This record gives sequence, structure tokens and C-alpha cells, in this order.
Amino acid sequence: MMLLVHSPLLGPSTWDELLPLLDSAGWSVAVPDLRPLVETSPFHPAVCESAAAAAASSARVVVVGHSRAGPYLPGIAAALGSAVSEVVFLDARLPYPGRSWLSSLTADQAGTLRELTHEDRLATWDRWFSPDALEGLLPDPQQRERIRQELAELPWSLVTEELPAVAGAWNSARHIYVRLSAAYETVAAQAEDEGYAVLRHQADHLAMLTNPSTVANLVLSALA
Repeated sequence: MMLLVHSPLLGPSTWDELLPLLDSAGWSVAVPDLRPLVETSPFHPAVCESAAAAAASSARVVVVGHSRAGPYLPGIAAALGSAVSEVVFLDARLPYPGRSWLSSLTADQAGTLRELTHEDRLATWDRWFSPDALEGLLPDPQQRERIRQELAELPWSLVTEELPAVAGAWNSARHIYVRLSAAYETVAAQAEDEGYAVLRHQADHLAMLTNPSTVANLVLSALA
């Protein structure tokens, strides 16, 4: 089974175009919806519990996380236990055990995140950029509107929640990094330094939607 974990900043529709391609390659796929969990505090154990339930009774699980889902993948792997064989970071942030999202940032990045917050709610992801940025990433208007409808204002408590260090299945699984956009090259290089298997392709951060066949091939090649 392949467990696809969307970023808390986005929604499960980020995987829509990839699902039929993975299905045709012989994979059963589960996509837990994290949106109902963002108001849960603490968020991390709720994510791990939801993901583990989605892949219950599977003999082999490959966990794939996109963007801001990355820091939660170790906990998900630990919750799944010995069934986890690979953990794939798809243009994703790396884990920061013992720290929060906020404390993992530079001072400038943390300041920007605070500027995007009003009444303890983080602005929806599309408001982090210029008005035409999402249109550039997702030229298809129907696709763009589907993604926009799933965006949520996250509570500030999620940004300041400290993620625990985990071991077990996370340490024994194979760690893979698939870089899709140049913006994540520094993260990919860090993953390489930490012993991840790294694949690079010049696409864009939402290539699962705009170029799903390429992303499917990259992920499946990494698992081969």
C-alpha cells in the first residue's frame, strides 16, 4: 500500500491526478484527510493515528508526504510500525524533532509567518504569495478552484507545537527525497547529506497535479 499524506496547508485533492496512475501500476492507495484534524491539539499524534488507521492491516506500506507533511512522516512511520518499508519526501520539508515549525525557521522566515497571522490564525496558503502565483502554478481554472476550496487558516498552535523525536520503524525504513522544484534544492542537499536517496527533477512544487505521470514515474523509480 502507498499512503499519500498531504500538506496541512493544502488538502487531499493535491493527490487526485496521481491516484489513477498509481492504481494502474498495481498499488493500493490511501489518502487520509488531515483537514478535520488541524483544530486538534496536539496535532502530531492526531495525524499519526489517522495515517496508521488508513493503512491498517497492510503488510507493506510506503509513506509519501508532500511539502509541510514532511515533518510528520517520522511519527507516521513509527505509528505504522514494521510494515513501513520506505518513506518518501516529495518536495517536502525535513523533520525537526524536538522543535516546532516556528523554531525550525530563520528569524526572517519566522517574522514573515507572524505577519501572515491574524487573531491566532495563519492565512491560507494562497495568500502567502502574489495574487497570480497560484494561477502560475495551476493554470487549469477548475483544478485551481478545487485546490483553493480546500485551503484552511491553520491555528497558530499548530505552528508552535513541538514535534517529538521518534525511532523504531522510522529509523529502519529507507528514506527517499524526490525534489520537484528548485526552491527545495537546499532541502534536497541536506537530505543527501543525511543519507537519504535523492532524485531530482526540474518541475514545480505542485507537479503531482500539473505533471502527474512524471511524478508517478519518479516515485516508482525510487522504490524500484
